[in-house]
Parts: sequence; structure tokens; C-alpha cells
Amino acid sequence: ADRKGRDGKFKLADGGTLFLDEIGDMPQSLQAKLLRALQEGEIEPLGSNKLVPFNVRVVAATSRDLGALVRDNRFREDLFYRLHVLPVRVPPLRERRGDIPALVEVLGEDLALRNGTAPPELQPDAMALLAGQPWRGNIRELRNVLEQAAMRSDSQSIDAYQLERILRETGVEPAAPVIDASADAQALGDERYLRPLAEQVAELEQRAIAAALKAHGGNKQATARQLGISRATLYGRLENPE
Repeated sequence: ADRKGRDGKFKLADGGTLFLDEIGDMPQSLQAKLLRALQEGEIEPLGSNKLVPFNVRVVAATSRDLGALVRDNRFREDLFYRLHVLPVRVPPLRERRGDIPALVEVLGEDLALRNGTAPPELQPDAMALLAGQPWRGNIRELRNVLEQAAMRSDSQSIDAYQLERILRETGVEPAAPVIDASADAQALGDERYLRPLAEQVAELEQRAIAAALKAHGGNKQATARQLGISRATLYGRLENPE
């Protein structure tokens, strides 16, 4: 609010939600005013001596440890408990490395939209390098690295060498890249299917027959019934697997 009559944030948010970002940086003088407003559900607009009721859902966010600030007497304990009703912890980026490919895609599209260019394309070694970093600055740091790489690259394609150079210039020694073992396993697993189809079908049939025979104690009639084939067909498959 100001003395020219502009509505304050609480009044503008009346009946809705008020988001208070970086609440841990709020001066203690304002903390007392905020606590009083939350407790009483009333505000006194600047330049007025009249209390005005309001109904607001308050969402507060911070990147700092409010509990530690309370212990150091730098954040009011009563305000902390007033705000700390339904805490939602957002894990740091280093604890959710699996989100990095999706974040890179979204951030790249946003950078392309802002700059009027095509989104950057990260090579697999570049993505592995990003996944291995500690990201003390979380998504803001990731965005900064991507933006620098996109602005300084002569092409859309960005490799690990370019990212390593940018990280070092910002005073960060690049950590070892994270190799996606599951992707490697998947690639190796896919090689099993690079064979003639008839060979793979015959192999699957033999596995199904062996499993059914074992389940029925070697009873061929029950096995054939289980597999939905005749006994003659079953005998034929046993005598000639190919």
C-alpha cells in the first residue's frame, strides 16, 4: 500500500491466495506486522485508522532454513509456527536428477521463445554431465548454464566440452557425469531381438512348453490343454523344436 491510495497486497488477495516469496529474508519489523495480520484477520491500510477484515490463504516460500533462523533469533518463532501449518518440501535438484532431461527441454523451449531461436539440442554426454552436477543454485543455475551454452554456441547442438568450459568459468569444477545404466541395459536388451523372427518364436514356444510341463509334473495331456494345442502338436514341438 502507499499514501496515494493504492490497494495493498492483502486487500488485492482478499478471497484468494497471497504468495510470499523468500519469507526468510523478511525484516523482523515486518514479521511482527504480518503475524498480527494473520492472527487477527484484519489489516489497517496505510493512512487509515480503520481496521479492514480480509480472508486470504497465505503460501510462503523460502530457500533458507527457517528453523535455524528461529534458533538464531533472526525469525520470529510465533510467526514460524503460524506459517508452518502444511509444509511442502521441494527437493533440491541434486536429489531429483531424473527431472533434468524434462527441465532441459522446458528451459530450452523457453529460451528459444525469448530469443527467437530454435531450442538447444544436448548431446548424450552433455546430458550425462548435467546429471552429475551438485547444482547448488538448483534450477536457476541450470537455466544459467543452458542460456550461456545456447548464446555461445555456433550451432543448436551442445556437447559436454562446452558445458564443462562454462562451469569452470563460473568457478565450478565439473563433477563426473552420471551414466544412465538403465539405458545401457535397455540398449543391450534390445540386441536380443535383432535375430530372425522365426528363431525368436521357436525359442519362446520352447520356454512356454517347458514351463507348462514343469507346472503339470510332466503330464503331456494337461500341458497340451494348458497351452491350447493338441497332444500331436505338443509331441511334434518336443521332437522338433525348430
